[in-house]
This record gives sequence, C-alpha cells and structure tokens, in this order.
Amino acid sequence: MGIRRLAAGTALAAITASLTLLTGAGPARAADGIVLPVRSHWQTLADSHHVFVSAPGDDAVVATDHDGRVLKTIEGLAGARGMTLSGDESTLYVALPEADAIAAVDTTTLTETRRFATGADTEPENLAIAGGKLWFSYQATVFDAGIGSVSVADADPVVDLDQDPVWYGKPRLAVSPAFPDRLVAVESASANGMRVYDVGSGTARQTAYTDAVGAVEDLAVTPDGQSVVTACGSAYFHQRWRISDLTETGRYDTGAYPNSVAIASDGTVAAGIVAGGDWDVYLYRPGATTPIRKIALSWPHMDLLARGVAWAPGGGRLFATRFPYAGDVILDVVTDVHKASSDIALRAPETPRTGERLTVRGTLSSQVPHPADAHVTVTRYGEPIADVPVATDGTFAFDDTPPLPGWYTYTVSYAGDTDHVAATADITFEVAG
Repeated sequence: MGIRRLAAGTALAAITASLTLLTGAGPARAADGIVLPVRSHWQTLADSHHVFVSAPGDDAVVATDHDGRVLKTIEGLAGARGMTLSGDESTLYVALPEADAIAAVDTTTLTETRRFATGADTEPENLAIAGGKLWFSYQATVFDAGIGSVSVADADPVVDLDQDPVWYGKPRLAVSPAFPDRLVAVESASANGMRVYDVGSGTARQTAYTDAVGAVEDLAVTPDGQSVVTACGSAYFHQRWRISDLTETGRYDTGAYPNSVAIASDGTVAAGIVAGGDWDVYLYRPGATTPIRKIALSWPHMDLLARGVAWAPGGGRLFATRFPYAGDVILDVVTDVHKASSDIALRAPETPRTGERLTVRGTLSSQVPHPADAHVTVTRYGEPIADVPVATDGTFAFDDTPPLPGWYTYTVSYAGDTDHVAATADITFEVAG
C-alpha cells in the first residue's frame, strides 16, 4: 500500500469542544434499558470504567459508567463515527468525517484534548491502533476508499495516506493485542474483500487476502489473534476466518441479518443480529458453534444496532445498544453473562377430551447441566396447577383434567439457578367435547 504524507494539526486552541454534564436522580429507563440523550448511533465501545456510544447525527459521544448511568455527552464531534482506545485506555479516539479529522478524548476527564487533521475530503470513518500508529479508513478518491495512519505518539504527528487505494467502501478495521503489528480490514460497502496487513514497519504490507466476504457491518479478532469473526448483513450466520490465510473455518448460525460482533477477553463471542423481536445476541464459548446463551433485548421491537455490542474488558458484562421506534437510543447492560440459557420444549397430548385426564410432556435442556433438584412450574391461563420435578435427562410431564371443551394454554416456567437464566414456554391446543 503506497502512502502520501501530510502534517496533522494538533493544537486544541482552534477547537471548541462542548461538554454537557447530565445531572439528576438518574437516567430515564425504558423496559429494562437506559435511554441515552442521543437519537443516532454508529458504534458502542467499552473500557474498564466506561461505555462509549458515538452518535453521528448528534455530533457527540455519550459516556456512561458500566451501570449505564450517563456521565457526560461530549459534543462538538462533527459526525462522530468509529472509535478506538489507546492500549492504556487513557485516550479515546473518535473519527470525525464531517470535520476531516480524528479527535482524542481524555477518558478520565471526558474532555477532547487534541485533534488530528486527516486531509480535505478524507471523511475518516473506522479506527484501529496497530504498529504504534492510529489507522483509519477514509475516502481516498471519488470512487475509492483507503487506509491511512497517524503517528499519534509524536509531538508533531504525521498523517500517511494511501497512494494506491483498493477499497470500494471505507473498510472496517480490527486488531488484537496478541499481534500488535497486524491489522485486519474488510469491505463495508457492496463489494467483496478482506485483507490482513503487517504494519510493524510503519507502512501496511498485505499478507493475506480473500474475496469470499464483503459488505461487512462489524468484525472482531479473537484474543489470541488467530481468527477474525465477521458480521455480514446479507448472510444468515456469522463467519469465522483464520487470519494467517483468511480461510473460513466456521460459522455461527445466528439467523438473519448479522450486524454486530464482539469477543471477550476469554474468547467468548457475542454475535448480534437484526432480530425483529426474537433473539438479538448469541453467546458462544471459545471453540463452540452452539450458543451457550441467547439474549432477547427488551420488548417492543427494538432492533440491535450495527456495531452495537461491546464487552467490558474483563468479560463480566455485556453492553448492547438498540433503537426503538420512538427514536431514542437505548443501552442495555447484561450482568449475568456467565449464565447459560435454558430451553423448554413441550408436546401436547394426541386426543385431549373434556373430563378426561391429559398429559403434557416436555424437556428442559441447556448446554450446561441443570441441578438435580430442578423443577418447573405450570400455570393454566395464569392460575398455578402444578410444580413438576425434572428428571436427570431433562424430561418432565404434568397432568390436568380440562372441565370444558375449547382452547387451553399452559405456561411452563423455569425460575433459573446459579448457572442458568430463567425460561418460559407456552403450549396451546384444543380440547374436544
């Protein structure tokens, strides 16, 4: 990748970065979520103390703590889009396409301290730190996008721009601390292409390429730096690729319209989709392709946003942003990420008749074994009718005698335990006269 070089402005004197401190009893909440003071979203990112949400339509980044309490709205960030953190988490970098610049924000004071000009009409979008530089995707020409870099550690930082741009859209970027000199990039627009670069020399040298994927909404590299997972909206699964040669090595069958992915420090993959009211995020343990946990964001239909999933650095919490039809961006905080999902399958009796005892059979299952004393509760139209033990193989059954003909709905619930979240299932069938 050829480069051209220009100076990056660093003086803050020319910048007026407005900060708004939100005060009061606490943030507004809606259906288990925190309503953020913005109505747009580009990326959700977390460090050891904060969750950052960039809002291009609001020219701002919202900073919350890990409980979702809004700390500040950092304003004056024109078109704020892609974000990344310095290795020590002291600085948050924010791409500002409408200002042709990248802002540096102090994560202690939540104040913009520096700004790097990337060149006229570059409109930087996605960011990553590798090889001691800050890398950014940008608009190189009218028809092509490129990858540039800023030597942010220098007193007089220099911007290197791509002399031989090969991208149709501004590529998504990702790195892993395990290989700090390696950068992964993938097409974001309606074209295919994913590349791996060695940037240890200060310039980007391509080491792997595939044209088997493109139009990617999000990507993340595994902590060991060996694999990258992509979320492509046109697929019905997330894909896993070996970084050394970009061979596809696995798929996560998450469902329609993948739009987000984040990987925890222990390798747990959080894969998000535009679910339309069903499961929004699937969690996979390292090496597994069957989800250990399925997460549904709060009703009503509020779709998970692209690039809207982030892990706390220790992996103890998962953050997800969604966009309800009302227009406000909502942040969800999942604190029980160590717990597995439980699934309840129910089977109706073959010929239920009024006045005769019927038997409904079911199975309680999970990727993690349930305790030996597990039981489920059964209600009929909200009225309790049974508390049923679950056998060691997960099966259970309950009896009832319907007093009248008609349609009957039974609800079976598992309350959860130290290793499982709660689960509920319904079954409806007609009882003959």
